[in-house]
Amino acid sequence: MKRLLSAVLFGAFFALLSVPDPAFALPRSGGSFGGRGGFRSSGGGFSQGYSSGRGYNSGGGSNIIVMPGLGWGWGGGWGGYGLGGGGFGLGSLMMVGLLGFGAVMVLRAVRRGQQSSAWQPGDDYDDAPVALPGRAYVYKVQFGLGRSARGIQTRLEQFAASGDTSSEAGLAQLLQQTALELMRQKDVIRYGALEAVGPMSLTNGETKMNSLSLAERSRFGIERVRGADGTVRRSDAAAVESTDALEYLIVTLVVATRSPLADLKTLTDREELDALLGALGGVAPDALLGLEVIWTPADTDDALTSTDLLTNYPDLRSL
Repeated sequence: MKRLLSAVLFGAFFALLSVPDPAFALPRSGGSFGGRGGFRSSGGGFSQGYSSGRGYNSGGGSNIIVMPGLGWGWGGGWGGYGLGGGGFGLGSLMMVGLLGFGAVMVLRAVRRGQQSSAWQPGDDYDDAPVALPGRAYVYKVQFGLGRSARGIQTRLEQFAASGDTSSEAGLAQLLQQTALELMRQKDVIRYGALEAVGPMSLTNGETKMNSLSLAERSRFGIERVRGADGTVRRSDAAAVESTDALEYLIVTLVVATRSPLADLKTLTDREELDALLGALGGVAPDALLGLEVIWTPADTDDALTSTDLLTNYPDLRSL
């Protein structure tokens, strides 16, 4: 009797171990594409904005300076002071310098006034909707779509295989195409989540973007297609057919920009969803630093259930 009871208990224990925990029942397949062209071309902010040689005479020798209405002068040595006739000398140079300095200060004051008019009380320069040199803003936008949108799997795979991921213009076009596909499927977008960080340095922005994209790509075991920086990789690994029915698809966008996107603040309802998709589709090539688009499942026989969604994507909120 004791042996029989022990055998029953052992069998029950083994059966419990063999049941997969929903927390570890991750989607089996996925796909992604993206690039970091904007980070590559930034070149450390201001470093490319300066040049040497022209416009500044730091060597010896002499040169003639002619200015309408001020006569002429003869520059020697460092070219800093005028000596000679026509009434153009040190005093005239100082006057021109003061006039130029005043003009620059007036222009700066006008620009600051134009920018500050768009601010709200409590905003600082970092929060203003203008591009800050050498700064990055990173957004992670995630959607849970109903199974009737499964056609988006094929279109995203086509984008990954044929899209230009090696240039900023190509990445901006891919972002626009992805936003357009989501707009077409917006009626079946059931869940959404938005995370926005910035401003930060370009180095920290790229690090944050890499962290967010890798976390999403690690959720599936087979990356069926990966398009990145002008190359395309495919996996021929056999997919395990799911016994569950497909209920949801997850599409995640990680976008890094040079300036903040005004309409990417919160995602709680349909109105904000429309504004968000419009803002994503309107990002210009020169404003885009990097892009990642990640979706799961990718295989037609793979499935993601409501239990998977609630367990593995707790940040998603019903729209």
